[in-house]
Amino acid sequence: MRSANYLRTYMLAVAAAAIAVVAQPAGAQQTYKIGAMLDVTGGASFLGKPEHNAVMLAVEEANQAGGIRGSKVELVFEDSKSTETDTVLAARKLINQAKVLAIVGPSRTGGAMAAVPIVTEAEVAMLCPVSGVGVIEPVAERKWVFRPGQGGDLSVAKVLDYARRAGWKKLGILYSADAYGEDGRDNMRKLVKSAGVSLDREESFPANSTDLKPQLAKLKSAGVDAIFMHGLGAPSAIVYKNARELELATPIISGHGQANSAFRNAVGDAVIGQPIVGAPVLVWSELPGSHPQKKVSESFVTKYKAKFGIAPDMFAGVAYDSANMVLQAIRETSGERAQIRDWLENKVNNYVGVTGVFNFTSQDHGGLKSDALVMMIADKDGWRLADYEK
Repeated sequence: MRSANYLRTYMLAVAAAAIAVVAQPAGAQQTYKIGAMLDVTGGASFLGKPEHNAVMLAVEEANQAGGIRGSKVELVFEDSKSTETDTVLAARKLINQAKVLAIVGPSRTGGAMAAVPIVTEAEVAMLCPVSGVGVIEPVAERKWVFRPGQGGDLSVAKVLDYARRAGWKKLGILYSADAYGEDGRDNMRKLVKSAGVSLDREESFPANSTDLKPQLAKLKSAGVDAIFMHGLGAPSAIVYKNARELELATPIISGHGQANSAFRNAVGDAVIGQPIVGAPVLVWSELPGSHPQKKVSESFVTKYKAKFGIAPDMFAGVAYDSANMVLQAIRETSGERAQIRDWLENKVNNYVGVTGVFNFTSQDHGGLKSDALVMMIADKDGWRLADYEK
């Protein structure tokens, strides 16, 4: 009889526990896992390291504020190592092993393109701090992918606006032979005619280039008014040094891929006086008080410098915005993967981030306009806001 009563009591306890689990609110859990796959090693580490810092900062702030519904947020990180293969491996590990709710990253357009099929099949939202428009278009085939970074189309439009103001009529382009560089080339080809400018010469360079004087000489011979340089990594700095060696007087205007401290430190004085596309956060102190990024950028820069001892670059700002969007999606939903995706597409309206003012829709997973970029001029201290932007 005693054993029968014990068994009955045990079974009632098990049943009660099961009912308690079922009765928990949807999405309730001990931790909310957010994934990040960023290039903290390899050729794009100058992007991935500050991005990783920014995501860690966002998650730390969320936990210091009490987490979400009293539960801790856990950041699960994988190094995508600046290669497509490692990005795919990182995505699969985050999705299948860590069971993350959403992913921030990767750092490069090529890596993001490689991860698109993985997150699409698994139905996990991926927010990529990259430039390439192919990552999010066509939207019908990219419904799980968002690009909270300034796209190559916006960067090229900014360059063409500057060309118009400067009176340049003939442009040449020097681009890296990778997904990022080719995206800039394609956007230039698409937008140049409507800007009243001709694209008279195209030259490319591989990622391991150490001498770009031959390409620069061809652009000079073409008689272009200015050279648009759209690339990543060490060769981008070599362009300016080679131009000085050639005593090239033709202006070189850079896309936003060079708007980072690694590039600025590598190129030194060779870039002083040249225009470069960048984000408002890089020159936040010069922005007018009415600018929507003024206060949020000041806050982000202050907190980032206090924690990491250096100022953030624009790509850190994109990663910070991406992480905070995911966190807000979890707060305002039950925290399921599909709910996070739907929240991003339907609820990110006039969202003021460090990067810009976001408006995601079912037709636009980029969400930014041209005012998310500014034109800067390189100076001895870094860069300053172009006069006409003030």
